[in-house]
Amino acid sequence: MENRSTFATRMGGIAAAVGSAVGFGNIWRFPYITGQDGGAAFLLIYVFSVLLLGIPLMVSEFVIGRSAHSNIVTSFKKVAPGTKWHWVGILSLLVAILILGFYVVLSGWTLRYTYLAAINSMEGDDFGAFVSSPIEPLLWTIAAIVINAGILLGGVQKGIERASNIMMPVLAVILLLLVINSCFQPGFSEGMSYLFVPDWSKVTGQVWIDALGQAFFSLSCAMGILIAYGSYLGDNTKVGKTACTVAGLDTIIAIMAGIVIFPACFSFGIEPEQGSSLVFVTLPRVFLQMPGGYILGVLFFLLITLAGITSCMSIFEVPVSYLQEEWKMSRKTAVLCSSIWALGLGVVCSLSLGLLGDVTLWGDNIFDFLDHLTSRYMMPICALLISLFVGWWLDKEIIQDTITNWQNDSGWYLRPLLWIMRVFAPICIFIIFLSGLGLI
Repeated sequence: MENRSTFATRMGGIAAAVGSAVGFGNIWRFPYITGQDGGAAFLLIYVFSVLLLGIPLMVSEFVIGRSAHSNIVTSFKKVAPGTKWHWVGILSLLVAILILGFYVVLSGWTLRYTYLAAINSMEGDDFGAFVSSPIEPLLWTIAAIVINAGILLGGVQKGIERASNIMMPVLAVILLLLVINSCFQPGFSEGMSYLFVPDWSKVTGQVWIDALGQAFFSLSCAMGILIAYGSYLGDNTKVGKTACTVAGLDTIIAIMAGIVIFPACFSFGIEPEQGSSLVFVTLPRVFLQMPGGYILGVLFFLLITLAGITSCMSIFEVPVSYLQEEWKMSRKTAVLCSSIWALGLGVVCSLSLGLLGDVTLWGDNIFDFLDHLTSRYMMPICALLISLFVGWWLDKEIIQDTITNWQNDSGWYLRPLLWIMRVFAPICIFIIFLSGLGLI
């Protein structure tokens, strides 16, 4: 597709990819899992997992998108014509569409709490009453969809890239300010010991599985985003270097989030492994007790909101690009259709926490069901198929040409990449899948 948009600069592509990776998982899930799985020991295993699983998967998805310069489904059709591999693209597309349903709801929550923090109305707020309300969460969900749609209507360069170039530096500055504040908290020393001094006695097989899973999900693998963004990379972009940069920045941001949250937890005697309640219930109360708590609260929720928006718009782009290229829609129509779908599923997800709470699927409400369905089953299956496709099926010349920029750069890591995609990644992903099934 000759007139297809690409990122204007390498840094714009990196900012967009980092934005897709940095989300709720970095701000609260990473500290939560770290706290649950032994602190520094988990952190070291996580970094190891990023290096040996996360980055190769990122490179593989970049290769597919970059070599085809097409949407998630058409990319497979182009690099493997006459085969059924495009069904992997369809499955990845479905993952993105389902994730949108509950992700826009989460984004709406962050918008609401940013607003409450800004007007200094956090005290006395009842998170449970809010999420079970039939109306208010839907209004904030609509607001989140409108913001994302507004960005996406600008296209790749004037929308996604421009927004990422603005929001990611702002996010980094906010996070840095919160890290500096943590240095002056009474629990700073204890928090840092927990985060950086390993306790190997807490390491179990489950810790390794959790670390592999966190590395896998944190980098936005297997939901079509990296293939879509890879298709927007310019022909001079080094995919290996870009993947390493994105993974490195994503990991640094996750660690910084831990530096923010752990000292706050230890300073006020709270447990970090509280999931979403840590962000929306416990930490707001902690900020109210801190000197300068108003400013800290606003910055913290603005941080989460920016992370949510950058991730959400990346997921949105998967169906948008598909509708544009496969269904020949204008970008405006594709954004509208994707937004309507996100709103419809978002309404169901939001109401499942209140009015539709009695409706369950395999023991979960609809919100949790979609979360578990995508993260535990569909994404591992997609990642497993992608690793097998790149490792065993995709023409080596396509991989070599893409990672060497058509013989202009070194491709020294081609053999290690192929070994990982053929052997190591499938084994790791299969273990993650079995863990999701509760079999190990």
